[in-house]
Amino acid sequence: MNDEGGEQPELRSYVCFNFYRGWRAISEYYRHFLPQGVSAPQSYVLELCSETRGVDVRTLAGAMEIDSPAVSALLGRMESAGLIRREVLPTNRRHTLTYLTPKGSELRDEVRCKMQEADRELFRHVSRKDLEQLAGLVDKIQGAVHGIGQVRTRRPAWRGDVALAG
Repeated sequence: MNDEGGEQPELRSYVCFNFYRGWRAISEYYRHFLPQGVSAPQSYVLELCSETRGVDVRTLAGAMEIDSPAVSALLGRMESAGLIRREVLPTNRRHTLTYLTPKGSELRDEVRCKMQEADRELFRHVSRKDLEQLAGLVDKIQGAVHGIGQVRTRRPAWRGDVALAG
């Protein structure tokens, strides 16, 4: 009962609470596999970039489904740590391409191995089919929320039709 004498809502009945529970669980799970000081968003940038092929901020933002300013801030921290380098396009000074440094490539390889290890362990308890269904459900909910117009969502841009150089 609450203070007004009514029933307490069952938190699991709220879509947002279930996403929150899942996000916390999966974030905590993967945090144990990532090297010290590497965040999940940093691991995504490491995976999306290479030493020889530059990726622009909009492409990274689209692939990670976050806003460009958030990616720019993340890249600034990664650049300070020596994991990436950024180059302004000579043909269009408003566009910057992001490349991994050798240090970033080495860390990417380590992170990739750790993430694959985490996935193998997870697949012992949750089937690929279940995870595919979850991804489909997330896409469906994201599409519904986007259709309602309450939240701006991004669709992945990382499908081969991306702005790359190299």
